[in-house]
Amino acid sequence: MTDSWYGHTMAADEITEFLNEQATGVLCLSKDRRAYGIPMSFAYDADEERAIMDFGFAEDSKKREFIETTDEVCLTVYEWDGPHEWTSVVMSGSLEPLSKDDIDDVEAWYYRVAKDIDVSAGDVDLEWYELRAEVLSGVALSE
Repeated sequence: MTDSWYGHTMAADEITEFLNEQATGVLCLSKDRRAYGIPMSFAYDADEERAIMDFGFAEDSKKREFIETTDEVCLTVYEWDGPHEWTSVVMSGSLEPLSKDDIDDVEAWYYRVAKDIDVSAGDVDLEWYELRAEVLSGVALSE
């Protein structure tokens, strides 16, 4: 852990605990040098260093369009209690669809740990993805 004026660098176990507590963040995508951030529920799998997400896509989905053009995504998870008490974790890496076998393995676990949004299956197409952490970092500041 490294301390500085903006907080301390979080250890791996602190990051895992924080991601499991929060289970929501902002997923950042890009297309043609434009950014697109979306609120996202996830379940963090520390053993595989990945976040599992189930996406809901409406017809003519902007989200799908941006996913297809983004090589590296960024998931930012934070908690802000004031200017001197906050925590932020950033996970960057590739976003890949899960196979049917992978979905069968994680679906029940996902719904136990993620803070998911209840969406009627008739309104959207649901698809599962994983974000493999190529970079995972966290900073916390508390008085």
